[in-house]
Amino acid sequence: MAKLTNFDHRDIAVIADKYQLQIDRCTPIDGGDENSSFLLNSPEEDYVLTVYENKSLPEVEQTVMVLNHLAEHGYFTNQIIITTDGRSVVDYQGKFVILKTWIPGDTLRDKKQEDYCAIGKAIAELHQIPSPEFLPRDHPYGLGYMPDVLDQGVDDEFKTWLADKINYLQDHFPTHLPRAIIHADLFDDNIIYHQGRFQAIIDFGDSCYYYKTYDLGSVLSGACMENDKLNFVQARDVLTGYQEIWELEADEQAVIQYFTVYAGVAISAWQYVNNNVRRLDEAKKDKYKLVAQRTEHIFNIPQTRFKTIFD
Repeated sequence: MAKLTNFDHRDIAVIADKYQLQIDRCTPIDGGDENSSFLLNSPEEDYVLTVYENKSLPEVEQTVMVLNHLAEHGYFTNQIIITTDGRSVVDYQGKFVILKTWIPGDTLRDKKQEDYCAIGKAIAELHQIPSPEFLPRDHPYGLGYMPDVLDQGVDDEFKTWLADKINYLQDHFPTHLPRAIIHADLFDDNIIYHQGRFQAIIDFGDSCYYYKTYDLGSVLSGACMENDKLNFVQARDVLTGYQEIWELEADEQAVIQYFTVYAGVAISAWQYVNNNVRRLDEAKKDKYKLVAQRTEHIFNIPQTRFKTIFD
């Protein structure tokens, strides 16, 4: 893990005291490009402490509101723990911190699983939850964000590729599709399994009110790839599970490939900026190239072949 924060066990103990928690053990958690997380083991329960490196207080508070909203509607994911004086967000040494319940298990990135239908069902259940008014009405690093990336960094080959894909996405952008509360970042490190069974989708920091098909494209791009190619069996299982809960309209089915490309372009552009422009992360600086390569593969799949994921 690129451990961004410099908190040590003494810092964790000070923060834990605000929740009146006795911590027996503190372990850094792998993953997270913009935050650092720690597994806190206490005698009663385990928790995850997330330290936000760059987000403002309103942005962190919005994440808290999303998680509380999901909990109110019975959706299983991490739940917010409040301090003894009723705060959901702690300001510690200029960084904002939240404490959540811990969901044990492995991410799909750590360990591949068999049951992908359960992922589709969980996405469909999310999309059925009423969208709160406080959610952004656009994707945080979607088409509105991408053009700004063209003026940043020094990889001209990538920026030429990105410009081409932006033109494609703008020229073919579908309208009047159903929107809902979406996760917006359904990659393999945000999907948890435990002992071979699906547990939860986590990390709702990018949630927004956006096209439902974006989430499906995101999970196909981010969790249904094998040897840098789309795994049609996994993709088919995700969509089958989704439609067991909520049947896709014909117009939605027709644009799944478009949104799979869209999600890939979006995360590639974000990784390019986040790991090379804002800061240089040696361990992650080339991730955008791999995502772009995978996205180009999806873009080049013949439409007749891609549509077989619905067979």
